[in-house]
Amino acid sequence: MNIRNKLLAPLLTATAIGLVSVAPAMAESVVRMALNADIRGTNPGVTRDGNTDIVHSQFVEGLVTYGENFEIIPMLAETYDISEDGLTYTFHLRHGVKFHNGEEMTAKEVEWSWNRLAGEESESHCKNYFNGKNGMKVVSAKALDDDTFEVKLETPFAVFLATIARFDCGSMGVLHPDSVNADGSWNTPIGTGPYMMGDHLPGRYVELKRFPDYASRDEPMNGLGGGKHAEVDTLHFDIVSEGAVTKTALLAGDLDLVPIDAMTATELKDKPGFKVDATQSAVWDTYLLSPLDPVLKDVRIRQAMAHAIDPQQIMAAITEGFGKASPSPVPPMSKNFTAVEAEYPAYDVDLAKSLMKEAGYNGEEIKILATRRNGAYYERALMAQAMLMDAGFNATLEVVEWGTQLEAYRTGEGYAMQSFTFSPRLQAGLSFEMFTGSEVRKAWQNPEAIALVNESLQTGDPERLQQIIDELSRRFNEDVPAIGLGHRMLFTGMSDRVEGFQDWGAGVLRGWMLRVAD
Repeated sequence: MNIRNKLLAPLLTATAIGLVSVAPAMAESVVRMALNADIRGTNPGVTRDGNTDIVHSQFVEGLVTYGENFEIIPMLAETYDISEDGLTYTFHLRHGVKFHNGEEMTAKEVEWSWNRLAGEESESHCKNYFNGKNGMKVVSAKALDDDTFEVKLETPFAVFLATIARFDCGSMGVLHPDSVNADGSWNTPIGTGPYMMGDHLPGRYVELKRFPDYASRDEPMNGLGGGKHAEVDTLHFDIVSEGAVTKTALLAGDLDLVPIDAMTATELKDKPGFKVDATQSAVWDTYLLSPLDPVLKDVRIRQAMAHAIDPQQIMAAITEGFGKASPSPVPPMSKNFTAVEAEYPAYDVDLAKSLMKEAGYNGEEIKILATRRNGAYYERALMAQAMLMDAGFNATLEVVEWGTQLEAYRTGEGYAMQSFTFSPRLQAGLSFEMFTGSEVRKAWQNPEAIALVNESLQTGDPERLQQIIDELSRRFNEDVPAIGLGHRMLFTGMSDRVEGFQDWGAGVLRGWMLRVAD
């Protein structure tokens, strides 16, 4: 069976038994892409991971979003005002924005959507960003009239707009209330984006359909905002977990645009009929250390592990020389990335052995979790294991499904270290917040670090923010709650029939840019 048949067989079978409809006779433009794991659901800000966020961002939009240079720009809001005391944010909504069911957006739907994600009964982790548990507390969020939505804070938080633009919260996306059933249970997303949710055959594929009545902004495209003028009728994502299969499918013409690894990028860059894009992103690849592991509670063991692992060597190997180590959680393209953030523990096996001896390490197991999904999770883990063993650690490697690894992350149990990735946080304080806090899933539970992170999210003083980020960076290197590796090089291979693709540091696909050559 050739690769096309392998990919399409489940779909053909489903069609034969009536699970999916037969494609219309009229040809539509389609770009076939690949996801290395299925989406976790269709409920933005609730059922999510990095893959899921990418799909959600095609059909849901928020009041504001991130521009090309990680600045905050209006999206569904035409404009917004901030009171002098920094407590009140007033959003003036765009007119003529339609939901996918044809109804026009008003502030009533904005208020309903806010409560869906930030209300007390919300199933979203995002509510904790606004209820005071992480410092910021929203005291009211309401529609003033059809065109105006107002949010009041208990105390000023300079990072409020950056927080509501977070990808992991679906940009606090505005949905129509008919997205849920009468009993409040989730049904299907009815958003405002340039694409609508289409078919989803779990484990097989996800499809998005172009929304013909999409109301674009007038400005040029800018990051995840500005003008969005979708031309491709269908964005089709096949679920292909193995990178080798993805590559073969691209070469066979069964897929049009796929994430690839560095080796494949090197092979394809001069191959007729194909194009390659290489972009450094704000996606942070790291080795996350469990705060619950009894051996790792001794900071000397964590420091020894950091000195035993060479990020530069690993990054060079997994990117075929394209990428460099940048272990700080703050991405190099951030305005807050300075010489302080560029520092990290030196690769020094002798020092690692000395720290292990001082801590009384006696061969206890250091269990590493990894998955084989695209992104070099397994390769990173394998190289780290070898380096740890070379220093004298009893490092073992367990390969699991991505869902299993996520569950271990959420509970903090079942691992000492895992090859992990955090999706982009485009404000420096949020780059630390993503793994700092008192929740069991947070690796850095140091009270002083938590206090500094909270201050970084509140201050509106750029100089003070830089001081805080520098102090957090120094403490991160000393306390070693994680061993940073680098900010991922994103390699995308595509057929030369695909036009318009541009990646960016946020690492989020912008499907509305794509075109298919005649």
